[in-house]
Amino acid sequence: MNIYRVIKPRKADSENPIILRKGEKVLCSQESEEGDWAGWVFCESDHGEGWVPMQIVNRVEDLGTIIGEYNAREFDIEVDELIIMEKELNGWIWGYKKDKPGISGWVPLNHLEEVEDLE
Repeated sequence: MNIYRVIKPRKADSENPIILRKGEKVLCSQESEEGDWAGWVFCESDHGEGWVPMQIVNRVEDLGTIIGEYNAREFDIEVDELIIMEKELNGWIWGYKKDKPGISGWVPLNHLEEVEDLE
């Protein structure tokens, strides 16, 4: 289990994050291909819009089909909070706050440092 400590606070970008289901159709526009945010594409669906990992979008020009479930929920984070990582993708981790294990969300890795031991 990888544990991270927040070293830089951040507010979530969206109050209504996009949630996509396998097989859903999306309109793809802007791609992020550099820096800390590489590997993401901005998508619009009937359920909203937001940044989606390129790995789960099968694209033909501007149209895409989602090949895996995706939830863009992000956490508001404060310095010294602990995040338990469930997976890492394109400079972000999906996990949960140590003190709130029932809710998962995305946190950018450039706001975290890995903790080797909690003792």
